[in-house]
Amino acid sequence: MTDENRLITKAKEGDREALNTLILHYWQPIYRLIYSKIGNEDDAKELTQETFMKAFRSLPRYKILDVPFKSYLARIAINAVTDFWRNNGRAPQIVNLTEYQESILDCRENPEEYILRIEGQEQIVNLVESLPEEQRQAIKLRIILGLSIHDAAMQMNKTESAIKMLQQRALKNLRKMCLSVGILQ
Repeated sequence: MTDENRLITKAKEGDREALNTLILHYWQPIYRLIYSKIGNEDDAKELTQETFMKAFRSLPRYKILDVPFKSYLARIAINAVTDFWRNNGRAPQIVNLTEYQESILDCRENPEEYILRIEGQEQIVNLVESLPEEQRQAIKLRIILGLSIHDAAMQMNKTESAIKMLQQRALKNLRKMCLSVGILQ
């Protein structure tokens, strides 16, 4: 039994510390998933909280071997987003990749290295944005949000092999673009 499965078992038994550990571990990925669909920080926070509340209320029915816990949470999150749009009667906003990119300053970096790294990240973000729509979406779901191939396939209504192919083509295109602008040598 994995550590995650032990935590889930303890959480099912009412262990608050196990619940808190699960929340800490999955809060960011679920929030980023919701934010990518909503485009509004406050709404995304509220829906993330709602997702965890629903997940923990239905935790006694969750079967450890059926679905990975992250997929379980992602499905609840996507349902919450769908309900959000249905209830608010409006279309999702287009989200710029740079809005939810995490940048962490390494204290060992000097300012010049930091600026060069940030500029490189911005160039890569721009290159990702210039990919064809399906390739860009595959990269965002798989690499930026960290979804599994299965979850990305569900999100994009494609087969797992189609997601693998889109990701492979996107990465190949990104490599070519990085070489052409001098990011890679």
